[in-house]
Amino acid sequence: MKKREKKLCIILSGMVVAAIIVAVLFIVMLKKTGGNTIIQGANINGVDIGGLTKVKAQKKIDKYIEELKNRQVIIKYGNAGKESKTTIDKLGFEVEDKDYVDKAYQIGKKGSIFKKFKEIVSCSKKDVTYKLKTNLNEDKLRKFIKLKSKIHNKKMKNSRLKMVKGKLKATKDCTGLKVNVDATVDRFSEKLNSDFNDKKLVLDAVVSIKKPKYTRKMYSKCTDLLGEYSTDYSSSTADRCSNVQTAAERINGTILKPGQTFSTVKVIKERTVENGYKAAPEYAGGKVVSGVGGGVCQVSTTLYNAVINAELEVVERSPHSMVVHYVNVSRDAAISGNYKDLKFKNNTKSLIYIAASAKGGVLSFKIFGEDTREKDRKITFESEIVEEKQPEGEVITVDATKPSGYREVTQSAHTGYNAKLWKIIYIKGVKKKRVLVNTSSYNAEPPHVTVGKQQEVKKEENTKIDKKQSEQKKTETKKNTEKKEED
Repeated sequence: MKKREKKLCIILSGMVVAAIIVAVLFIVMLKKTGGNTIIQGANINGVDIGGLTKVKAQKKIDKYIEELKNRQVIIKYGNAGKESKTTIDKLGFEVEDKDYVDKAYQIGKKGSIFKKFKEIVSCSKKDVTYKLKTNLNEDKLRKFIKLKSKIHNKKMKNSRLKMVKGKLKATKDCTGLKVNVDATVDRFSEKLNSDFNDKKLVLDAVVSIKKPKYTRKMYSKCTDLLGEYSTDYSSSTADRCSNVQTAAERINGTILKPGQTFSTVKVIKERTVENGYKAAPEYAGGKVVSGVGGGVCQVSTTLYNAVINAELEVVERSPHSMVVHYVNVSRDAAISGNYKDLKFKNNTKSLIYIAASAKGGVLSFKIFGEDTREKDRKITFESEIVEEKQPEGEVITVDATKPSGYREVTQSAHTGYNAKLWKIIYIKGVKKKRVLVNTSSYNAEPPHVTVGKQQEVKKEENTKIDKKQSEQKKTETKKNTEKKEED
């Protein structure tokens, strides 16, 4: 009997101890809930709210959400160093309005004491974590990207060369950039939906880049004046002046790449009325006649002298049939049809720029590039007359409408020459070299005279005239098929 009582006493004692332990644990668990506070270990997106009142916990989470929305985002536009800064909120990042704090607060506070105890026991084994549910407003994101693309989109712009107070300057170039809105929205959406917790996001917009063909850096290398030359055309007729200006304007601004050849005939275009040329005096078959485009040979001649001063490579050059008045012998360059052209090559390693000006009766060419010639080296040019050819007799034209005794010289005589052009090279002021540039031959042409119908002519003179006219007729057919040479 005593043994049974003792055993029962032991059992009752154990039960009391167990009850006390359970009671203590329950009290501890209840204490963990803090009464009106949130259970320990509760967090939202890693933000600890355990042991806080509902009000304090809400303030803490609100602050976290605000910081989250204002996290910095750097948007890069290509590799040109262009970027903008914003926040994920402005990119359409949103947090769903759910009462996460209230859910954490309710743990261990509803239902029977055993239900509360069960929740407390369950939560004591691990932290209670809630994840914020987020969304991305793509309409807001698209609107933002479209707005920024208007700022960052740039039209590609090549550098260009222009004259500023007599000096050649290279303008600023610009790399073209265009934002692909749809592709950028897709890329940003994926990134923001996965990495919104990053303290700082770097996003690359989808862009297409168009680099300029000509840059300021490239053009800045060809601003040295290599050579220039000017001639006077102030005594020309209005139509001849117009032709000179038209041809010069078409050459002005020409850029030659290294190794590229310039053709004057191609650049100034065919000399027709449709191309803006007018009838003016020119050479044809030993005569000065009126032809469309008359005067453009002064343009090619002036350009030729600028070219040899710049020491570019002359590929093709022809003298006129007779001497011209605006340059010395062997310094002219005739153009005619497709069989006489002034061509030269950019034999430097940099770009060449040709500036032309025709105003105030002065035609000027300036050739710019990168001057790599020695600073103490200078050049001059010298025309040498090797042979002089005097004209013989007269070319007489009888005008039946003129009275007997009428006589008019319609074209003055032209002396013919064989000539050479030399380039003289000086080093530190000392003549070092004499280089032959070209050889030229110019025809002698007798004066052209118009006489009245009854004008008597000596027999021997008639013989000379008949012989001269016979020779002229032999070549007339051939010469009339050729394009005319401008004076």
